[in-house]
Amino acid sequence: MKTNTSFLLFATVLVVVLIGTLTFEVCDGALHGKALKLKFYDKTCPKAQQIIKTVVEDNAGFDPFLGALLLRMHYHDCFVRQVELQAEPNLSLLGFDVIDDIKTQVEAACPQTVSCADIVALAARDAISAPFGRQMWKVPLGRRYGRVSRASEAIANLPSASSNFSALLQLFVHKGLNLIDLVALSGAHTVGIAHCDVISRRLFNFTGNGDTDPSIDPTYAKSVKAHCSANRKNIVEMDPRSSFSFDTHYYKNLIQKRGLFESDASLVGNPFSAKLVNQFQNADAFFAQFAKSMKKMGAMDVLTGKQGEIRKNCHLLMTMRTNTNFLFLATLLVAVLLSFEVCNGAINGTALKLKFYNETCPKAENIVKTIVEENAEFNPFLGALLLRVHYHDCFVRGCDGSILLDPTSETEQVELQAEPNLSLLGLDVIEDIKTELEKACPQTVSCADIVALAARDAISAPFGRQMWEVPLGRRDGNVSLASEAIANLPSPSSNFSALLHLFGHKGLNLSDLVALSGAHTVGIAHCNVISTRLFNFTGKGDTDPSIDPTYANFLKTRCSANIKNIVEMDPSSSTSFDNNYYKNLILRKGLFESDASLISNTSAATLVNQFQNASVFFVEFARSMKKMGAMDVLTGQQGEIRKVCYLRN
Repeated sequence: MKTNTSFLLFATVLVVVLIGTLTFEVCDGALHGKALKLKFYDKTCPKAQQIIKTVVEDNAGFDPFLGALLLRMHYHDCFVRQVELQAEPNLSLLGFDVIDDIKTQVEAACPQTVSCADIVALAARDAISAPFGRQMWKVPLGRRYGRVSRASEAIANLPSASSNFSALLQLFVHKGLNLIDLVALSGAHTVGIAHCDVISRRLFNFTGNGDTDPSIDPTYAKSVKAHCSANRKNIVEMDPRSSFSFDTHYYKNLIQKRGLFESDASLVGNPFSAKLVNQFQNADAFFAQFAKSMKKMGAMDVLTGKQGEIRKNCHLLMTMRTNTNFLFLATLLVAVLLSFEVCNGAINGTALKLKFYNETCPKAENIVKTIVEENAEFNPFLGALLLRVHYHDCFVRGCDGSILLDPTSETEQVELQAEPNLSLLGLDVIEDIKTELEKACPQTVSCADIVALAARDAISAPFGRQMWEVPLGRRDGNVSLASEAIANLPSPSSNFSALLHLFGHKGLNLSDLVALSGAHTVGIAHCNVISTRLFNFTGKGDTDPSIDPTYANFLKTRCSANIKNIVEMDPSSSTSFDNNYYKNLILRKGLFESDASLISNTSAATLVNQFQNASVFFVEFARSMKKMGAMDVLTGQQGEIRKVCYLRN
C-alpha cells in the first residue's frame, strides 16, 4: 500500500509538471460541469446576477471578511458531495445570512428558478471581485440541489490545516484537480483570519516535546506565540498585514517561511509546488490561474438538468440537513478548522415569524408597546436598560428568557447572579408586561419574546416608528447558569480579538460587532467598571494611553470622589439613541476599553467612520439586532411558555 501511494504521488507530480494535466480520476463535476452555461438565467431570470452582485457589495461594505467567508463556503461545498453543517470542519462556516438575503430577493423576482448553489458560487466571486471593480473569474451556471449530506464525507474530504503536502495533493487529485490548482486555490489564504487553537500544536508542542515547528520563521513564530499564549481563542491573520486584501502577499510570506498553517508551509517543501509559489508572486500569473482553478472547482460533481431540485429557501435546506452540492462556498482561508460555531439560532431562527401571535394573541404587541412607552416617559434610560437585558439574554444560551429566572435553592447560581448581570435593571417592566399578557392570553406569549419586543419598543419610542423588526415565536428556556454568563458575556475590558472571537462564536460578524456596540450610545456605567483603565492600567498607577487625556481627566475627577459614581457611556448624549457614540470613538472618548478597541483595528475603524452617518448606522443596527434576536432560540415544542417570567412552570 505504501508503494502504491508513493507511486501515485510521484506520478501525479510528474504528470502535472511535464504535461499540466491529470488522468487519474475524472470526477463527475468534470462531466456534469459541461452542462453549466454562462448565460443560463438570461431568459428565466435576467436580473439574477445583478441582484446577487448588489446584495453582496452592500454587505461587503460593512464586512471586510465577507469574501473570505463566502469563498470558504464555496470550497467546503465543492470538496464534499454536499455540505453537512454538523461536520466539525463546517461548524465555523459563516455568511449564511447574506445567502439568505440574496435568495429572498431572487425568489421575489423569479420564484424557484435560481438555485442556492449558483447563488453561493456567484456570491463568492462577487465578494472577492468587489474591490477590483471587475469580475475576477467567470461562473458558469445551472447547478441544482442534491439530497445526500453526510458529516462523515465532510470530515473525509476536507483538508486539515495540519495536512502535509502528500495528503493535500492526493486529496486534490482525487477531486480531479492538479498541483497547479492546489497551489493556486491555496492562495485564498491571502484573506481571512484563524484562531490560535488551530495552530497551537504547531507553535507550542509540535513533536510532543513542547517545541515549535522548525519550518516556520523564528521571528514570525515568536510573534504568533506571544499573541496566542494569552488566549488560544485569540485570532491571527492568515496573511500577516494583508488579511483583508485579495493579493499575492500570501505567496511572498510562504517564501519567507511565514505560512500560518502546516498545509501552507508544505507548499514550499516540495520543489515543484515551490516553483509555482514563486511564479504566483506575480499578480497577473496568480489571478489568471486562480480564475481558471476556481472555474474547475466550481464544476466538480455538480447536478444539472433534471437532477436534484431548486429549493425555495436556502436556510430551510440547512435546517433539514439535506444536501446541497454547492450551497455555501468556502476557501482554504479562514482556517479549515476554525473554532467558530454556527449557533443553533442561525438555524432555529428560521421558525420565527413577524405575525406569530396574530391569531393566538392579537393584542400582544400593542400591550407590550403601551406599557413600554408609559414607562419610558418617566425613565429616559429605559431603552438602554431593556436593550442590555436583551443582549445579556441572547449571548448566554440564546434568546430564551433564561436571564430572568430566579434561583430555586440556596445552592443554585443563575445568570442574574453572575457579576456582569448584578446591575441589570428594567426587569419590573418585563413583569408588568407579562402580567397584562397573561390576563389577555394565558400562557401564550413567551418571556423571551417580551424581552425582544420591549427592547425594540423602548428604543423606538422617541422615533415614533419601529427601529427594527422582531420576528416572534421564541420559547422560554429552563436552564440558567451563572458560570455561562461569565463565560459568554463580553467584558468592558475586552480587546478587539476577544470581542471578534466572541461574536464570531455566536454567528455574528465584524459589522455586527461594530453596529451592536452602538447600543453604548445610550445608558450609564459605574466608575468601578473603568477604575483600572483610569487609575492603574498597567499596574503602575497609570491611565490607558488610548483614551483622550482631557476626557480621561474629566472621568478621573468624577470617579476619584466615589468609585460608585455614575458616568455617561456616550458623553452629552446618553439618553438619545443616535450616532454620537461613533463620533466619540473617533475622538478617543470611548468609555470602555472594548469601545476603544474598535478603532484599533483598521477594518473596524472603517465601519466606525461609516456609522457616523445615522442612516447607515440605523440600517445596520436593525439588521444586526434581527440576527442577534434569532441566536440559539427555542421554538416549536422546545422549552416552555412561563406563567411568571422569573419562575419555571
